[in-house]
Amino acid sequence: MGMVSIEVESRDDASIGRCAGSLSAMTLRPDGYWPLPALRTAALLALLGMAGCAQPPRPDAAFEAWRQPRAAAVDELAQHLAQQGVATVLPLHELLRSASSWQTCQAEPYALPPPAQWEAVVSVLRLVQALRVAGAIGEIRVHSGYRDAALNACAGGAARSAHLLHFAIDFTPVDGVDPGAALCAFWRAHGATWRMGLGRYASGRIHIDTAGHRQWGAGAAGRDAPCPSDEPPGSAR
Repeated sequence: MGMVSIEVESRDDASIGRCAGSLSAMTLRPDGYWPLPALRTAALLALLGMAGCAQPPRPDAAFEAWRQPRAAAVDELAQHLAQQGVATVLPLHELLRSASSWQTCQAEPYALPPPAQWEAVVSVLRLVQALRVAGAIGEIRVHSGYRDAALNACAGGAARSAHLLHFAIDFTPVDGVDPGAALCAFWRAHGATWRMGLGRYASGRIHIDTAGHRQWGAGAAGRDAPCPSDEPPGSAR
């Protein structure tokens, strides 16, 4: 009589081997008949799988260390984002990243935008949603969000940077595929409606905000702007 093995796939990479190893020994008869002992074992393994194999990824430890002294304020922002329906667009520990140069600038790795700018945060998250729906971007990794005046200056941001006065994110695609053409198409078709700012740095990182319909690139006078245009380039990075 042949036997059929079953396995359970876990989204937690660290536990895939453990979960699959625990369940791969389970066997079924081809006729679908489950002996009672096997049925009991399956139920137990299912419970164990739920407890140990389906855990969501833990928040970044560095973020948790930063969050603790200001938990009330961070939780207030998180609640506001949830009320606006955008809490799951980006992980909070990515959304609040300050700048890659935070150590050089003697700043914090994360930064909380002032409440007066929370609506701008919501606006940018809704733009990210729209970009995903349009297929302009996939999963992204955020490298910079809100920056205060001191960090913005140290990081080389413009005096009226959207990172400082509004809200913006600098990101790279997780899959490494350049979304430039798709972003440009969206910016041309819908950028004015969204007040979408689009930029690209020399590093290849992409900037978006909702502080005004404009674009810029790494080169002088906007020569390397993402979307070649006759319009004057912007500068609020």
